[in-house]
This record gives sequence, C-alpha cells and structure tokens, in this order.
Amino acid sequence: MLVPVRWLREFVQTDLTTEEIANRLTMAGLEAENITRIGVEWDKIYVGLVEKVERHPDADRLVLATVDAGEHHLTVVTGAPNIAENQKVALALSGARLIDGHSDELKHITLKPSSIRGVRSEGMVCSEKELGLSGEHEGIMVLDDDAPIGASLREYLGDDVIEFEITPNLVHAFSVLGIARELSAIIDSPKPQVTLTDLSTVDRSDALVTIEDETLCPRYALAIIENVTVKPSPSWLQRRLEAAGMRPVNNVVDVSNYVMAEIGQPTHPFDADNLAEGRIVVRPGQPGEKLETIDHVERELDPEMLIIADAGQAVAIAGVMGGVDTEVTDSTTRVLLESASFNSKSIRRTSRGLKLRSDASGRFERGVDPELAWTAIQRIVQILTEIDPSISVTAVADAYPSPVERSALSMPYSEIERLLGMQIPIDDATAILTRLDFEPSVNESDHGPVISVSVPTYRSDVTMAADLVEEVARIYGYESLPETLPTGTTSPVRRDPDRLVDRIAQDALVQAGLQQVQTYTMISDNDLLALSPDGATVPEVLGGYPRPEGDYVRALNPLRADWELMRPTLIPSVLKIVAENLKFSEQVAIFETARTYQPEGRDELPDERRAVTIAMAGLREPFSLYRRVTDEYDFFDIKGVVEFLLQRLGGSDGTFSKVLHPSFHPGRGAAIEYRGQQVGIIGELHPRVAKHFAIDTRVAVAEIDLRIFAETLNESWSASTVSRYQPIRQDFAIVVGEQVTVADAEAALRSGAGPLASAVELFDVYRGSGIDEDKKSLAFRVTLSAPDRQLAEHEIERIRNKIEQNVKKRVGGLLRT
Repeated sequence: MLVPVRWLREFVQTDLTTEEIANRLTMAGLEAENITRIGVEWDKIYVGLVEKVERHPDADRLVLATVDAGEHHLTVVTGAPNIAENQKVALALSGARLIDGHSDELKHITLKPSSIRGVRSEGMVCSEKELGLSGEHEGIMVLDDDAPIGASLREYLGDDVIEFEITPNLVHAFSVLGIARELSAIIDSPKPQVTLTDLSTVDRSDALVTIEDETLCPRYALAIIENVTVKPSPSWLQRRLEAAGMRPVNNVVDVSNYVMAEIGQPTHPFDADNLAEGRIVVRPGQPGEKLETIDHVERELDPEMLIIADAGQAVAIAGVMGGVDTEVTDSTTRVLLESASFNSKSIRRTSRGLKLRSDASGRFERGVDPELAWTAIQRIVQILTEIDPSISVTAVADAYPSPVERSALSMPYSEIERLLGMQIPIDDATAILTRLDFEPSVNESDHGPVISVSVPTYRSDVTMAADLVEEVARIYGYESLPETLPTGTTSPVRRDPDRLVDRIAQDALVQAGLQQVQTYTMISDNDLLALSPDGATVPEVLGGYPRPEGDYVRALNPLRADWELMRPTLIPSVLKIVAENLKFSEQVAIFETARTYQPEGRDELPDERRAVTIAMAGLREPFSLYRRVTDEYDFFDIKGVVEFLLQRLGGSDGTFSKVLHPSFHPGRGAAIEYRGQQVGIIGELHPRVAKHFAIDTRVAVAEIDLRIFAETLNESWSASTVSRYQPIRQDFAIVVGEQVTVADAEAALRSGAGPLASAVELFDVYRGSGIDEDKKSLAFRVTLSAPDRQLAEHEIERIRNKIEQNVKKRVGGLLRT
C-alpha cells in the first residue's frame, strides 16, 4: 500500500522526518518496504503566474508567455494549447533537469536557453510528463489557485510516498487513516478524524435494498445523489490518487477511490438511471447468468458467487467489480452510491474463481469492518459537496440487521511480564491501550490486577490476552525489551528419522549415478489408468501400494483440472519426467523421494508415507566413438541400484521374490522384502504401460516405502573387522529346477557357508547340453575369509560339504563337478 506523507500529515501533526516515520511504524509491526520521493529532481523549477500571452511573431502554433515567478520574471516560447493568462504554472529555468515529453522512452534533458523562430526563450512551462507526474504531455500542467507565486515547486507539490507491506491480519491499517491511527498511538498525538456530512435529515428508504443472505452481506448502505455533473477531478485530487498508485477517471469514481484509500472502505457508484426500478438486490448468482464487467470481459456467474443485482439482472460482482451497463459515464446525472460489508471468504472464493482481483477485493478478502460502511457514505458526500455544491442527496438506505458490537476482553496484568520478560508499568500499559482505542479499565482480583478492554470493531485481529500484550509491546517499543541470554541446558539434537532416511536415500542414489527430480503432488485419474496395460481400469496394485477400497484423496479446488488427486504412488509423475528427458537424452536414470497419500476413509486425513521411486531407461552406456555397446537398462541394472540403496539404509538383508505386478512385464517383476514384510516393488515396465506414457524403450522402475527404514534407523549398527588375511574364492555350479529362484539358491549357499562367507555373487546361468530340460545351472562365486587367520584346506573342504548338503536340502540342487 502506498501512503503519501503529505496526506498522512493531515491526520497526524508531527515533526518526524519521512525516514523516522517509516522506521517507527516498522518497529511497531507495519513494515515500510520503500520510500519514493516525488519532486526530488525538481531543481530550478518554480510556481509562476502567466501574466500575458501573445502570438509568436513568426509561428502560428507558438505563443509568447510572460511568467512571473517572484525573483524570476521570464518570457518563454511554448506551443501548449491550454495556456492562458492568470494561470498558475510550473516554470523551469535554465539548468533544470526534465523528462523529454516528446520521447516514448524515459529520457532526461537539461534545459538550456535557446532561440525558437527568432525569439530567445530562457525557460519553459512544464507538462505533467516533463515533471514525471504522469504521461500527459498535450498541454502544460495548470496549478491550483492557492499555489504561492515564486515558491519552489518541490516545496509546493513535492511529496514522499511510503510503501507498506500490509499482511492479511492488519486490515485495520490498510488505509491512510489506519496508518495515521498507528502513528498517533506511537507518538501519543490526538486521534485522527475525518470530516463527515450529516445525513440524518435525508429521507430513509430501506425498500431500496434487499439482502437475501445476511451471512454473506452483513450490511449494505446506499445513497441516491442527484444533480451530478461528471467531469475531471480537481488537480489536487488527481495528484493524490496518482501518488497512492491509482489512476484518475472522473470526479465521482475518483472520490470513491479516494475514500477507499483514505479510510479503507471500498465503495461503488452506479448510474441510478440504469438500474431497473432503481433498487438493489444482494443475492447469489444464478446458473448460466453472465455479466460484462467494467473491464469489458463477459464473465459467467454461479450460485457460489455473491451478486449485486437490480430488479431484473446482475449489475456487479459483490466486492470485486461492477458491470459495464451501470458504470458512471459523462452522461450520468443520478448516482446510487454503494457502501457494503461482505463475507471475506465469499469474496476470496469469487475473486479466485474468476481470476479477477481489484483494490476492493483485496480489502474485502481481509475482512472490512461493517461499521465503516456508513462512514464512507458520509465521507464521499462530504468531498463531492466540496467539489460541487450543487449536488444533493435525496434518499439513503442502510440494511444492517445484526450490528457488530465491540467485544470485551480481559488480561491479567502479570501476562505482560510473563510473555515479554520485563515489567511495563500498569499506567503505561493502560495509556497505550487507550491510545489504541481499547478503552481499558483496571480491576483487582485474587491474583493481582486485571486489565479489561473494549475491543474496537475494526480490530478483528485482537481475540485473546496475548494479542493485548503484543499491542502494548509494539507501541512501548520492541527495542525497549531487555537483552538476556538464555539459561539452562539444551536438549540433544534428535534428527527427524523421516528426513534422515530421505537424505541417506538421496545421497546413496546420487552416488549410484542417478539424478534427483521433484514433481507435483497432484495427479489425475488418467495417470493411474495409464499404469494398467489396458488403460481402462486402475490396477489392483499402485506401485508398491494396494489400491484403496474407497476413493482417492481428492482436492476440492484443484489448481488445474488434471490435478485433482493427491498421488498414491510416485511412479506416474516420475515416468512423465522419463518420457520428457528421453526426447533429448539417450540415457535417463532418475529418482524422487516424496510423500504418497493413502486414503484412510471419508473425512479422515490420509496416511502420508515417504517413498522413493527410481526409474532407468535408455542406453546403459552413452553411445560414443569408444563405446558402441547399445544395451539398454534392464531389470538387473535397477536391482543393483536398489541393493546398494538397501545396504545404505541398513537393509542389506533385504530380499527379492518373484511377483506378478499389473504394471510390469510378465516375469520381470519382483517384490522387495525386508524383515518379513513387503517394502516395495521392482521390475521392467509392461510395454503397453510404457506406451501410455509415450515411452518406446525399456524402462526399469522401483518404488520403496521408507517408513520401516525410518523406524529401524536408530537401531545399533554392528561393525565387522576387515580381515588382513588373503580371502579364498570358490566357485560352485548348482543344478536346480527351473522354478527355483536365484535368491533362494543364493540363500542356501550363504546358509551353508556361514559367517565366513563375505560375498556371494552369481556369474553364470547355463541351460543346454548336459542339463535336463526342466533344470538350469547357476554358477556362484563365494568369497571366504576369517578375521583372525588364514583358512586351512580342511576348513574349506568342510564348508564345501556343508554348502552341498544345504543346497540339496533347501532347493533340491546338486553341485556340478
């Protein structure tokens, strides 16, 4: 919000500089972000009176203007079409730095004496563009009659503008008057007031307005203003609006905007002659109803939106924007002035639904005090009457069925010291609350003094005792709080297991050569359908999680139509990234760690489970002059990555078992098991599933639920001594049935080898001559080592015999000789 300091000083008399005002308000909780100085470059520019205007002797479109600026009395050559005698103008002398009024770009020039068609001109009368006040350059800027002749233009028109960041809870300060109230409380000056017109004698006609839902519109006030002449606003009003960041339109609209900036209450003027039956109905929108707003965009309304209508149709979107059919134009003579209070949630929903924001909606969304509605009517009438005394108010209405009253709140005086760590004298505390319009009183209780207050209706942010302590502290001065060092002992740092597991997984996968991605939390129904080969039904298993019995977790107001589900699996999001990257790269190896959302039932919060999803596609090695192998990533590549990840997570004893997964190619999928439960899935994507995601190469995918690893992360880690003796490597070829998995055969080998086996690796699978048709030969290399000795031959022989017995017993296998 932009606040011109001259405007602020009309409410608060202070000798503080602009910087001091900004600093004091910032320390009180109203953050001043920037200070803009209007007229800081107006050197050698003065207020002048045009004494005489004569035709140029040698140019039809130029005139000679004699200007009196006190100590400076000049004749200047100008082509301004609006210059006339007895005008007050801005006279720039030689050496003044101005903006080039004839350039489309921002370009500065330094004024120099020159001869124009044989007449020497020592100065220049300036337009608003040349002074940097607006883009107007067709004519000179004409000053008000009260402008002092000879005064520096910087002193007369210059101003400082402070930009404040108004957070949603500070709607009471979203106006010049609101800022002035804060400043007056800080420096203890009289409370600021505005001049209002007394409308108590005007005929009241409450039949002019009907409110269909009081919860959405607690108050609606209006005034019928006649004998209106729509014309440009006075220059002082236009300049003030521009300084506050608003564009002048005409006197009626400008005064409405002026009062909104001044006291914080948005209003809207309608052309009363264009309202059916001359009355207002505040109601919800109707299905299929449309309205062309003043920005000339036709907008479709619905029953969720609050509408301002006449007896026949919608004429405005409540609290957001008016309609073009009833806007004030040059031909308007009768105005219906609206000043209302609307439900903040309703306005926010409407504004977002229409993607339409305005200065009015920005205030109503924060919650405007209903008591301001009638004040705004009186203030606007006051200013309009000062501008044009011929106007008259012929009727008013004020529908306010449930007036808001000041609320009562109490605070033990001891709360101030308890929360702030310092004692503020009770007289100082009550004086501060009085300056803030809380009307405090002090009562005694068994536990000490209690301060009771009456909360102003415009302070909806004050609801509990701690809020009152904050009010006292910020005006007393946060800088006055004592500096104390904390005492006691600090608790040991305990890292969040979920975050720690996330970091371990991320570090491990990056070390394995993968790149991390981050995708959106929301997906669509089509993304889940794509995980099924037929693309028509959602598979029974979604990644590593079973499909829920009920519906998924859906967003009521999704940001996009295709983002309505909170994803139960990360796989669709990751596969989309794979598809995009394969367009530009021959090799894609990525992962994501994020939450999945498993529904827990209607109106219940979802079970948020941390998961990691890995995807690998494309060439195993990038094609180059020295590497012409074109093998693609497959199941075993991603299995190696997963085994490395499990080892880093403390799950090196995790196992893989064959599983039929709807999203995977038959025979190329496995379940990942750890401590007796399934923690994830791994496999190559079914070709038809890959096609759904526009992928035409092999894709290996894994998804692991990280919750169990977070639960077991704090268990003690055992360390083993590295043997300093030479390890012994023995190869074993085992003939087993086709139905026996490699994992089962490896487990049998490890069991037979016992603790002396430091590694078991499969290096060959053979089918063919010498092997029965329903069997296969699996060749393993077993590394044996003891931490304290070199293994003897008889020990190795004993291990071989134990392995042979164990393989035969557990998987029905025989050692090949």
